[in-house]
Amino acid sequence: MRGDSCFPWFMSFFFFHRVKSAPMNKENLDALKNALKEHPAERARLRYKLKNANVYVSKGGYHFTDYLDPLEEISPEINASELSDQEAAYIETQLQANSQKFKHQVETLKKYLSIENAQVLDIGCGGGLFLSLLKQEGVLVVGIELSDSRAYYAATKHGLEIHKRPIESDYWQKGYKGFFDAVTLWDVIEHVNFPLRTLQSAVNVLKKGGLLLIDTPCRDSFYHQVGEITYRLSRGKYPTFLNAMYSSHLFGHKQIFSTTEMKDIFASSSLEVVELQKFHELSFPYDFYLKKLLHSEVLVNISLPLVRAFFSLFKIRNKMLVIGRKI
Repeated sequence: MRGDSCFPWFMSFFFFHRVKSAPMNKENLDALKNALKEHPAERARLRYKLKNANVYVSKGGYHFTDYLDPLEEISPEINASELSDQEAAYIETQLQANSQKFKHQVETLKKYLSIENAQVLDIGCGGGLFLSLLKQEGVLVVGIELSDSRAYYAATKHGLEIHKRPIESDYWQKGYKGFFDAVTLWDVIEHVNFPLRTLQSAVNVLKKGGLLLIDTPCRDSFYHQVGEITYRLSRGKYPTFLNAMYSSHLFGHKQIFSTTEMKDIFASSSLEVVELQKFHELSFPYDFYLKKLLHSEVLVNISLPLVRAFFSLFKIRNKMLVIGRKI
């Protein structure tokens, strides 16, 4: 493992290292990202040089990469040829391997919404399993998915209405203003180019009193904080978890928020926060993350039983769930 020999002592360092809570961030993250190319040193500085990304940190504390997806090049037409047997297998065995996660998402929505005949939009719906489960409950569902292979899989495997148009487009903003009872973004906000615009666009298609549900990796959590510590102590040689949390690839992780930042963003988007909590969840099987960290099949096989045992004992709250009601 890159840095596996230092694991025990940096774990000890982490658990005794007190992290101060950050004050409210008044910066506009979208504006920061827009300004980065022209005036990078004025409003943010390069903090982490990772394998697949450069991570900048603003004066107020936002963490984000300098990569933007070329959305203007993405056609709204779904290309069925992109769904190969290999990609279908990936969706089924990796992307949707944790079926309990999707069932829990349905139950979370049902806590706050009478779902029979409710209109629900899932942004970044992936392979469509969440929407499929909702559909079985009598919900009227629609999905947005910009990946051709996943959009086609969701539409054909689950018989769903899937659109390959960003939520920011006129198709949604003019055609569905104030339409939906709930909008969900499960593991999505960290992937988008301009998260404030995405969030505000999602709010715009909600009815008054409608619900917005987001889950996303949490920066004030074990993984990110350990990554910061190992990066700093090794002078960038061992980023550990940071390498798995940021990526300058198409639809990769572009920003990771703290709970305080997400609460502030909701408030600025006319959303009353009705629930905000940290929780433990891994979107992919353990070996998916170990391969990113260790870069060795042998080390992955050795580490896998230990990792499983560790997480069976310690449910590290690595993600946050934020639910807001449109005011």
